[in-house]
Amino acid sequence: MPHATIPRIPPLELDEMEPDQQKLAKLGADTVIQVLARAPEVMQASGALGAYLLSQGKLHPRIRELAILRVALRCDAPYEWANHAPAALGGGATEAEIAALSDPDANWPPEDDAVLRAADELCADVFVSEETWAALAATRDHAEIIEVLFLVGYYRMMAGFLNSAGVPVKPGQPALGEPPAPVAAASQQVRPASGETGPDGNWKVTFTHPAGSKDLLLELATDGTRVSGSIFDTQLKVTVPIVSGTVDGQEVAFSALVTDPARFEVSVTGTVDGDVFTGSVTISGGGTFPLSGVREVSPSN
Repeated sequence: MPHATIPRIPPLELDEMEPDQQKLAKLGADTVIQVLARAPEVMQASGALGAYLLSQGKLHPRIRELAILRVALRCDAPYEWANHAPAALGGGATEAEIAALSDPDANWPPEDDAVLRAADELCADVFVSEETWAALAATRDHAEIIEVLFLVGYYRMMAGFLNSAGVPVKPGQPALGEPPAPVAAASQQVRPASGETGPDGNWKVTFTHPAGSKDLLLELATDGTRVSGSIFDTQLKVTVPIVSGTVDGQEVAFSALVTDPARFEVSVTGTVDGDVFTGSVTISGGGTFPLSGVREVSPSN
């Protein structure tokens, strides 16, 4: 399918956008948000459905992202692929599975095959065949099937917008049909030891995502078995309180609910080794990614 090779709608600069639009752009997919900001009412209306499908739907992130990538392939949508291939990797798909989406002879588990065939048929015929419907119904309830239909429809719509507006793929992002490079945790800084051993205190950590890393500041406090504190996003300038958490020696696990600029849950598990924090962060509906960092040491230490 054809798509515009140069931008037809210039993206707004970040300083031209409203504060809430800027925050959305900094969450990811910044270029598409900067283009959609020229039609803020459309962005708000369509974004509500997109946010639901990505963070509150019933489909597992792995198959959801594989289905989106299949739509990107069928609609020849390079930006859609580039932006969701990293999310598929974080959602639990393998590089081999992402590459297999382009292989018509690839073998998939029946429950995955049914969703991918539904995506193919909706993109080609705007109709799910009786055979594919039966395969969907064999492993999914009515609510999940409806979600599959809306997911494919939403990303077909987005593919048409992206291709027609000519939203460009950023350098270094995966080309259409190619898997992204796997992410590796950020390297640790070398600094004098503080002498502290537990998780209490302030931590500067990096959440490593294939589409771009993010620096966070953790403020942790424990009382034997529970963890409290907050997570500060240095890019969005948003502080989110920890709503629940546990500690067992050097192992910590805690969750926070983000409501601005979008609603999703963040869960962190980590291990403290002196002044080093290593672990992972899981974003509801978005996948699991490496998290690592160091203790913030006061000048007196």
